[in-house]
Amino acid sequence: MATATAPQPDLPDEMLEEIFLRLPTAADLARVSMACSSFRGVITDHSFLRRFRTLHPPPLLGIISTASFFPAQPPHLSAAAARTLANADFSCSFLPTRERWERHDFRDGRALMAGVPEGCSVSINDYDPRFLDMVLAVCDPLHRRYVLLPAIPDDLTAMVDQPDILDVVRFLSPSGEDVEHTSFTILCLVECRTKLILFIFSSGVGQWQAITFDGWGALIAGSVYCRLCYRYCVRGCFYWPIPEMNKMLLFDTRTMEFSSVDLPPGPRTRRLVFVEAAEGRLGMFTLPDDESDFPHVLRYAVLRNDGEGPSWWQRKATISVPLGSHYKAMGVAGGYLLLQVIPEGFYSIPKPERPDLDCFTVNLHTLELDWFCGIRHTILLPDLYAGFPPSLSLPTI
Repeated sequence: MATATAPQPDLPDEMLEEIFLRLPTAADLARVSMACSSFRGVITDHSFLRRFRTLHPPPLLGIISTASFFPAQPPHLSAAAARTLANADFSCSFLPTRERWERHDFRDGRALMAGVPEGCSVSINDYDPRFLDMVLAVCDPLHRRYVLLPAIPDDLTAMVDQPDILDVVRFLSPSGEDVEHTSFTILCLVECRTKLILFIFSSGVGQWQAITFDGWGALIAGSVYCRLCYRYCVRGCFYWPIPEMNKMLLFDTRTMEFSSVDLPPGPRTRRLVFVEAAEGRLGMFTLPDDESDFPHVLRYAVLRNDGEGPSWWQRKATISVPLGSHYKAMGVAGGYLLLQVIPEGFYSIPKPERPDLDCFTVNLHTLELDWFCGIRHTILLPDLYAGFPPSLSLPTI
């Protein structure tokens, strides 16, 4: 007669946490969470998910356009997790009077929406975004939640002369590792002719404050036309390249201070993308350009400082890409740089006959290129979604 095997004792939750933290991807974690209720209880605990997100940054899952979501497609590693977002409401249709709103930014699972004031007869498409009275809302598309922000107080907006405003950009600050997961910070950068004013709203404080950068005029002195068109975020710092001045504006969200960084010499038309490099350093990609000496090469450099003298850019790698195409940087998220490839002569093809445009990821650790998805058209200002499957995502507001 066979002897019954004694039941194995259950592992304590603390040991299960350490095992689950060693799973390589969020997709693996999601599969394990469905094995039994005790595993799911450990995995969906807020403290565990925060630890997992620290060790495993959320992967890039898709591209958000005005009305569509383009998920990663097989064989990309993110394809399986991207399929779980089919029901996410990235248009934030749950906002009141949805036609009043447009998306201005997306980060850490949150959408920043700006709308025309209640009762305004002007549509959102015709409303001047330089007006500081736009209504702001922070939305969670996965859990269909939103928070309306208070207006910027009059005593702060009085710091700006409306005719002097060149541009207003509204965006989300990255979430810190040591803050509550439902906390958020909104930045509203006002670019004037001689100064920059940054309005900041923190959900923890619940009110707006303002920071002025009076060195803006001196930084762009001698420039005929200088606008802050492209913004990158690396380890809690925002960077705006100014190639025509061989400079880059920097704002540190930890110290709340502006400064500048020198760029290596190069043509004013070059296209630069800034990313997080190894050891927390600042990395820089220079995209292929027909007018440069390297029309078929993606170049990569890292900003270094040996503790003596100024920082300097060290060239680390070159990546060959096919000739005869234009390469557009769609953004950086989830450990990837996303590129869209536009073949030569694409715009001369009638729209119904145009082929899908390929999008490729550049892995920021290995610098390997992988096909991400195909899109029928170009997207002017896309947002990238990096996150976990809904079953592993905590509410962000």
